[in-house]
Amino acid sequence: MKTSSLTLDQTAERFLADKQDKLKQSTLARYAYILEHYILPALGAVLVCQLTANQISDFLLRLQKGGLSGKSARDVGVLVKSILRYSAKKLDCTSPGLAVELPAYRRKQIDIFYPDEIQRLAQKIMDKPTTAGIGILLTLNTGLRLGELCALQYKDIDLRNGVLHVSKTVQRIRSGERTCLMVLPPKSDSARRTIPLPGDMAALLKKIIQSHPNGENYLLTGKSAPMEPRTMQYQYRAWLKAAGVPYRNFHVLRHTYASRCVERGVDVKSLSEMLGHADVRTTLQVYVHSSLEHKMRVIQSICFLAPALTTEVTPSPSPSVFPETSQYQQLLAALSQMG
Repeated sequence: MKTSSLTLDQTAERFLADKQDKLKQSTLARYAYILEHYILPALGAVLVCQLTANQISDFLLRLQKGGLSGKSARDVGVLVKSILRYSAKKLDCTSPGLAVELPAYRRKQIDIFYPDEIQRLAQKIMDKPTTAGIGILLTLNTGLRLGELCALQYKDIDLRNGVLHVSKTVQRIRSGERTCLMVLPPKSDSARRTIPLPGDMAALLKKIIQSHPNGENYLLTGKSAPMEPRTMQYQYRAWLKAAGVPYRNFHVLRHTYASRCVERGVDVKSLSEMLGHADVRTTLQVYVHSSLEHKMRVIQSICFLAPALTTEVTPSPSPSVFPETSQYQQLLAALSQMG
């Protein structure tokens, strides 16, 4: 077949075949989903050599008018351009659509949990701890992604050195008409990392690990199979409701960890590594959100009227928010009954 007669559908098929051994399964599955649900129904029959920038722009605009977010529409456009670049480089078929300007989008304001919400949630979990509840507290103290938390095995927790090793993630991947739960390599090379544990969190984990000597088992299930991320999300939502904390998605736990670390003076390079980012700019631009309370403290510290001020603004607690010894001992006692 002459390359000049290739449709976008045919080119996309060759593109995916070329990427089979170059991309992660999760990325390939995401590409296949975007193609099937967005790109091919609208542009699949169009000849690549005739696909214009205006056609692509109009297509992306229709997606946004149909309810797709600006970021998601841009992601669709990025994949279209990747296919067109592949066509030009590997198939010698250049498309005028390569000149398209992808839609800009405004990043949403990063949300966090406030200190009193963290305290209420931690106390509720401590009253009647479960492995899912401990997983929530662990995320608040390490900034793990949901899939990374579900993939944690007992052997990944190094209590001797007080660190956590992140080397994999759990995802549900589409394969044809079905999906399957898979343990995969992490999001990127930089996502393979070692995260220091606060002392109180390490003590909690020690109590759990002592009752589960098989290091191959998963932390959240205590078994040889990991917890489904969706199941963890359900349990997370239930814990928030029980604590009277307004719902925010699970990733906000990670945002909260990053924000509190910055407020406590953790340097951005170290935080970037602990979060598993390849570029510190991602940490600064996307994940780190300074709370109003933190801004108030900073402003008070430089105010030339400081001697006249009568009210102090106290620092917010760090993500490690466990009460003092007596309540902590009660928690350990409750944990011993978990089995």
